[in-house]
Amino acid sequence: MIKNIIFDMDGVLINTEPIHFRIWQQICSEHGVTLEYERYIACIGSTVKYLHDLLKEWYGLSFHNNPEIMRRFRECKEEILQKEGLPAIEGAADTVKWLYDQGYTMAVASSSSQNYIDYSIHALGLDQYFHKLISGESVKHPKPAPDVFLKAAQQLGADPKECLVIEDSKNGSIAAKAAGMSCYGFYNPDSGNQDLSAADFIFYSYDELKAKLTALPPF
Repeated sequence: MIKNIIFDMDGVLINTEPIHFRIWQQICSEHGVTLEYERYIACIGSTVKYLHDLLKEWYGLSFHNNPEIMRRFRECKEEILQKEGLPAIEGAADTVKWLYDQGYTMAVASSSSQNYIDYSIHALGLDQYFHKLISGESVKHPKPAPDVFLKAAQQLGADPKECLVIEDSKNGSIAAKAAGMSCYGFYNPDSGNQDLSAADFIFYSYDELKAKLTALPPF
């Protein structure tokens, strides 16, 4: 029985993947490399460290533990968000509030940094609805390993079998199932053509998600 819902953030609550790609494409360009989207999608749903691992493998770029690179990333992101605002996913915030009213215990488990998760959830006005906000940078292994979801369940005091993960990426879906949790995959075209076959159910709008959850037996 599902009692707890764990949301990924980027691509699920906020549509940041296109922004992240634009930023990393710009940074790579400044270092003489053209970052191809077809390659970038391999890291969607995982951590910055994983992206840096891939950039090192593909292009020989050494971005690991480089404060100047992360300063440049933050600078670009702040500039974009100031101009364009935080790109919320349509229907996501209303669905979170509805789930809270239904009695679900909820957490965010994202590969983004803790500061950015805190900022984003606050900017969306959703602080009071999530019991825990957890960064993938706080665990040893990033998605597709299950670590961040298992930590979320532990902090919620929840049995993984009673947790449902909402994900938009292949890495995240695999991680959720590896954690022994149910997974609903949100097909977000801006997250790339993600393989969500590991998910138990795929939805294309938050109205579909609400209908699916409404059909579940009450707890």
